[in-house]
Amino acid sequence: MSESKQTRLLFVDDDHNVLNGLRRMLYAMKGQWKMEFVHKASDALKVMETTPYDVVVSDLRMPDMDGIQFLETVREAYPDTIRFMLSGYMDKALQTQAAQCVHQFISKPCDAEQLKVLVTRALALYDRLRSGNVTKILSRIESLPVMPDVYQEVIDMFHRPSCSLRQIGQAIAKDVGMSSKILQVVNTAFYGQETKIIDPVHAVSYLGQKAAEALIITSGVFGMLSNKKIKQFSVMGLQEHCIRVGTLAREICKIHDLDEQEQETATMAGILHDAGKMVLILHFADELVEAIARSKQGTQPMHVIEHDMLGVTHGELGGCLLDLWGLPNSIIEAVTYHHQPSHCVNQEFSVISAVHIADAIDREYCCEVGWGYPEMLDMEYLNQLGIADKIQTWRRLHLPDLEEEPAHARA
Repeated sequence: MSESKQTRLLFVDDDHNVLNGLRRMLYAMKGQWKMEFVHKASDALKVMETTPYDVVVSDLRMPDMDGIQFLETVREAYPDTIRFMLSGYMDKALQTQAAQCVHQFISKPCDAEQLKVLVTRALALYDRLRSGNVTKILSRIESLPVMPDVYQEVIDMFHRPSCSLRQIGQAIAKDVGMSSKILQVVNTAFYGQETKIIDPVHAVSYLGQKAAEALIITSGVFGMLSNKKIKQFSVMGLQEHCIRVGTLAREICKIHDLDEQEQETATMAGILHDAGKMVLILHFADELVEAIARSKQGTQPMHVIEHDMLGVTHGELGGCLLDLWGLPNSIIEAVTYHHQPSHCVNQEFSVISAVHIADAIDREYCCEVGWGYPEMLDMEYLNQLGIADKIQTWRRLHLPDLEEEPAHARA
């Protein structure tokens, strides 16, 4: 999706008035976007057989094929196409059902400027994830990690509107390996529960949907590693770091008045932010060992060393992995940019900001140097947002007394 060609957008809605309104609203974008408007999902699929589209924007409720069925078909047939869903109303059950095939939800009515911003952000994200360096690295990998079947079955349950957290917990309890991994991580001291959680049903209810789903994803993926690699790369400590980042990111969103949905997104993004390290451990272990050693010897954080050595960071690899698994753009963005938030088109305080801050603070105070020199806060970015004076507030959310010195200073 380079700037040298026009971006192609396909709009699908059975309401002629809606499509006419979109056509008028977006007339000023004719120089930048090549837009086509179709009334039926089945017709849209025929058009896509001969014409590649960068972005598809679909209504939810359509008579011949609803938006979820349509975008799921698009996801399978044209995985590189960015998928937006436009809807006047979507309850939580429908949004959960659509989550695996939709990159971005857009509420009706949507003005031209809002749609332009969302499309621009999505294109910039996918340009980065499909850049030459990322593509070159991915070509060296026979296949990206896939979820073990038992974990995938549980993840699928999260996207069934009729499925409760209790039912999900009961499903986890049936698998000894999965339940032990979940309970091991849930019972980290950071959560601060007074009594140890020993029941997976209680654990899932305690975590909430987004956090539980993210934890099951990371447990499933990290659980694929051999015991040798788990010990070599301190995987349990890495998982605990991810949990702390998710929890702190949520608290940071809360004090900056982001809504409940964004707080949940921040929790999930924080827990998943280091998913790209799984790709490095599985496929580039030797390079990773060297990168960690170089980071420890110098004062450069891991993502800088990774880029120097491989031309790609674990954030970008994580973004690719989560895109493959069908997670929404808000999560993919936060994971991709968590070390370089200023590289994102969105330059307002957001979930990306919260995950970046939470990761840097936890690395500073709670992590040893097993993964190299600690990541630092991007002070120029924080100053641009006008929030650099909040650092002590964020630290106290994580460590209320701030009596301990940073972990890297103790090492």
